[in-house]
Amino acid sequence: MNSVKPLQWAAIALGLGLVLYLIYSHLQYFRDVSLLGGILLLEIIIASLWNYGQRFFVLLIITFVWAGMHVPLQSAWTGGRWVVLSAGAVVGYIAWTKNPRRRFGSLHLIALFCICAAFVSATVSPFIQMASFKALSLFLLFLYCASGARLAVLGREDRFFRGLLLGSEIAVYATAICYLGLGQGIWGNPNSLGAAMSIGLFPILLWGWLTSDGPAVRLRRLAALLLCTYLVQFSMARAAMVSVVVVTFVFCLCLRQYKLLAKVVAVVLFLVAVTGMLDPGALNKSLGDLKDAVLYKGHKAEGVMGSRRTPWDKSIASIKEHPLFGTGYGTSPTGESPGLGFGRFASSAETEREHGSSYMTIAEWVGLLGVVPFVALLAVIVSNVWRVCAWMRRTSDPRHYSIPLAMVVLSGLVHGLFEDSLFAVGSYVSIYFWVFAFLLADLIPVAVGVPVGDVVSRAPRPSPASFGAVVPNR
Repeated sequence: MNSVKPLQWAAIALGLGLVLYLIYSHLQYFRDVSLLGGILLLEIIIASLWNYGQRFFVLLIITFVWAGMHVPLQSAWTGGRWVVLSAGAVVGYIAWTKNPRRRFGSLHLIALFCICAAFVSATVSPFIQMASFKALSLFLLFLYCASGARLAVLGREDRFFRGLLLGSEIAVYATAICYLGLGQGIWGNPNSLGAAMSIGLFPILLWGWLTSDGPAVRLRRLAALLLCTYLVQFSMARAAMVSVVVVTFVFCLCLRQYKLLAKVVAVVLFLVAVTGMLDPGALNKSLGDLKDAVLYKGHKAEGVMGSRRTPWDKSIASIKEHPLFGTGYGTSPTGESPGLGFGRFASSAETEREHGSSYMTIAEWVGLLGVVPFVALLAVIVSNVWRVCAWMRRTSDPRHYSIPLAMVVLSGLVHGLFEDSLFAVGSYVSIYFWVFAFLLADLIPVAVGVPVGDVVSRAPRPSPASFGAVVPNR
């Protein structure tokens, strides 16, 4: 034992000396900002992998959100997000196979068929290299959702959702300060702001407010919820507004919160009435602007869906031209002339255009044959949301972790009717939605017994946290 220790210290000293020599002999490379950024990113990834279950999900969300925002160092994360996703998917799968907490189910099998369909569409795409990389990104996302994301939540649901609620509050206040205080649009266009608020934050805050323990926490979360709602209205994003309305209605209806729903409607009508009495002219102008922004989107002459008619027509024409396997996953040829460095890894003006709906997007990308597994995947997800809503309706119990997951997924499904981001893996909306959709399959509550009136007996469980109830705030 004593003879080994000096050898170990000698090896460590020799290794440090070699590292210092390499750094000294290559100092000129450390003037490159991109190299330093890559080293920093590698260090962050290693630090997150060290405690994978608790840290990596946070890193993944921050990376993709940062890459999609108009903030400093955005371009650095545009490429770095794929490194983070790749590391998370590979390490997560290895860790999951060594200590699985749940089995892979039908959802994961259908997701595998979706990946196969994406790769098949890439083989017939005129931009085969780009489409293949897009399909690979879908594979990495689904692999992370089926393994790494489950490691971050299963078995530590209480800590995860507490952190999610706190992060949602911080995000709302930070967004409000930037938009309302500093006048800085950090989320980019109004649709991005609406998507972040309506999908990422509103369902979580609504559930967190209703399940809060203690007046101080409840008041704090109510303030964040109202601020989030105002930011959705501030964005004038039609998809976001519809998503918020649908989530609120379904949430209150399933939990039998009729009084809450009536109060929300009454407060809105009261504020409109007070505004009308104080300044009728301003109210008429505001309602006119809101009507034009929400219903017509500047295309009043073309009707209510005028802003979506053109991209829908183009998508339908493309589907007719490539009916079986589509144009290639992640690629939508626009007919423009290729530019310098065209079409290798990243989307460009030649391969990317608006579709007006995520479902129209995936039908064009993979064709009518390739879209079949995607339709099946969406059907399973809708079925999971329905099962959670049915459980909520039977029990009127909001204190279950599947509820915020279901509401986020419902908001994303509604939002996808009007926006393209649901299957665009590079979008933070897509990452957030699919992680929650896969987690929902693991956390669906199971009720047993025959309901008597409004009461249904459930199988006994050892502790609140073990079945997904919210532990009271301490």
